[in-house]
Amino acid sequence: MQTDGPAQWTAAVGSALTAADAAPDTVTAEKTETGGWSVDWEGQCRRIPVWFTLYGHHAAPTAEVRINDWIFSPVRLDQVEELLVKALTGDAVLRRGIAGLTPWRLEITVGEEIITNDDREGSGKPDSAWEIKLLQNPR
Repeated sequence: MQTDGPAQWTAAVGSALTAADAAPDTVTAEKTETGGWSVDWEGQCRRIPVWFTLYGHHAAPTAEVRINDWIFSPVRLDQVEELLVKALTGDAVLRRGIAGLTPWRLEITVGEEIITNDDREGSGKPDSAWEIKLLQNPR
């Protein structure tokens, strides 16, 4: 499946922001230097600051999603709305990773699939307000 551009992705992101009661709840896509597109958002969800960026290319059926330094790739168009809603509303699990391999692991269930990530930019203990809230989840 190829997409014609970022319009479908932008619509899915807008729907996710509305469903998560995030502010602001609108986004626009920008062209990248490599011929692709990006959608950036920074705001508040449930009084917690959070940001994310989607990177994609017109010929690719998937995008890369970065949420507060956590990198999810590849993410399909049919997954992105639920992934963002769950991430923004705290319906995700952040836990210690496997000793000696990765210190932290972020898991988000999308449909029947658990999307996991242990690829976090930066190092050390998660310290953003969003990450701290995820660590407090009683899962």
